[in-house]
Amino acid sequence: MNCMSLIPMAKSKAQQALEFVRQEAKHSPSDTDLHNAFFGNGGKFGQLFPTRQEREAFAKTPEYEEVVRIRASLAGRKKRSLA
Repeated sequence: MNCMSLIPMAKSKAQQALEFVRQEAKHSPSDTDLHNAFFGNGGKFGQLFPTRQEREAFAKTPEYEEVVRIRASLAGRKKRSLA
């Protein structure tokens, strides 16, 4: 498969990923909770980018940089209690 044919699809998926993270960040108790919702088992990241090639391509996008920035901005929020 030609990598160039993935660019429009990947861009759309990158935008979907960023929108998910933005919405999730609004009510996520901590950066860890946001990370788990997006990158964890069964998370949106794996749903949108099921192959290694897609994941590596996403990691090079401005949307990924924004996802990382949003996650870092939540670092000061209190983590969810396990009790």
